[in-house]
Amino acid sequence: MISIKDVAARAKVSAGTVSKVLKGYTNISEETKKNVMQAVNELGYVPNSAASTLSSKGKKKIAIYIYINDKFQQIDEINMLYLMGALDRCRELGIETVTVYNETLERLQHDTCLSYFNSLSADSVIVFGLNKDDRMMLDMLESPRFNFAVVDAPIVKDNVSCVYIDQRKAQYEVASQIIETGDKVLYFSGKKNGYVSQMRLEGIRQLQKDRNFELTVIEGEFSEAIAYHQTLKLANQYDCIVCASDMMAIGAKKACKELGIFVKISGFDGIRVMGYVGSSIPTVRQNFYNIGYRCVDEIIRLRDGEKGQKVIMPFEIDRISYRSVIK
Repeated sequence: MISIKDVAARAKVSAGTVSKVLKGYTNISEETKKNVMQAVNELGYVPNSAASTLSSKGKKKIAIYIYINDKFQQIDEINMLYLMGALDRCRELGIETVTVYNETLERLQHDTCLSYFNSLSADSVIVFGLNKDDRMMLDMLESPRFNFAVVDAPIVKDNVSCVYIDQRKAQYEVASQIIETGDKVLYFSGKKNGYVSQMRLEGIRQLQKDRNFELTVIEGEFSEAIAYHQTLKLANQYDCIVCASDMMAIGAKKACKELGIFVKISGFDGIRVMGYVGSSIPTVRQNFYNIGYRCVDEIIRLRDGEKGQKVIMPFEIDRISYRSVIK
């Protein structure tokens, strides 16, 4: 087993310096940190505190990385379904898993991220909710030592597969259900740092070119509250409100009801709570459970030496009824 002395020898520093770097001491030069972490990564060193929990004969685990941000979202159905799909498939295959949240990585020193995943005895990572600002995970994707299945981010490498629905096409199709040529359309986009937000925005802009309607875009941040308050201010000026998430569609619907006006609204995601607000809102129904399930199969492919690929999952346009969610 690789020891801290091996790392020190490779980096040409003392074992004490290696220990300080791994513990995040700030009185170490950047050059020394870089040399130590390069040695750690090259040797695959795992700190003793973590190594003691690992079985040298055990199978490698799959780490499931989830980006959690519930400052605005009132439900977390999507992440739960992703998790259940991945966990059920791993259970079927007898694969151990460990769940990692974005906040965990945010507390780590940048250069210790690879070492942290090594300490979990994981050789593969399923990434749910990746955004463009998550530099820690984006840098992780450059490491050939791990296999990755990434959801909702169009990233493909030899050791990285991406799994998602065609976001552009889905946004185009659901919005086309309510928009007619000449309409004035208000569009609530998602988070500006999100890959899915960008793709969905491209979908509505393509529909605008094809149908020649007036389009106003507001950054809705996937927030029900933002959509609700902005709709109260602006709804009277528009014929349609297209939302890049169901939660924003619910906020817009509530605001229109309070204003006593009818505006055509569409959502995106197909979450169950839509069945409690009425079936008049068309949405994109995607099967999050199946996406999580398929991610595990992609990891198995990559473990077997096959190259990463883009996996496009099916979706459907639906109006979710109350009866459908109580079955």
